[in-house]
Amino acid sequence: MNSEITSASVYLESLRQKYPSLDIPFYKLRPWFSKANKVFFDCREQDKIACLQTILKESNFEAFTIFLVIREQSGIYRFMDASFRNLGSETLEHFITRFHSQLESMTKLGIQATRSEYIECVGHSYVESSKQSQNENQSHYMMYF
Repeated sequence: MNSEITSASVYLESLRQKYPSLDIPFYKLRPWFSKANKVFFDCREQDKIACLQTILKESNFEAFTIFLVIREQSGIYRFMDASFRNLGSETLEHFITRFHSQLESMTKLGIQATRSEYIECVGHSYVESSKQSQNENQSHYMMYF
């Protein structure tokens, strides 16, 4: 496997070491992580890079998710996620660029309004449309029968 791609659990363990009080809801995250793109993603294929490239170019996701580390007034680090609906046919790759150039500052202000501090964006992901999920479940089901 390419060193650019790692299991999400390995990456998340490095975050726990960096932020000792961080409680990570593992169930919210996909199993693979791209270090270069900071993307959590699914892949059942051997070629993780090909999976990632397909996902980055996909334009029919229902929403995009960002994962953040914030520090509360008490000094405790908290793992937070926020979703942004895909209103058009935006790709994950484009959303990541748009988030960091346009939406991140608004997100920081929102977090500051709660008297917390935005520390860093630790990853991005996607929400599949219910139609995509249904098709994937059907093909997954058919693979076993």
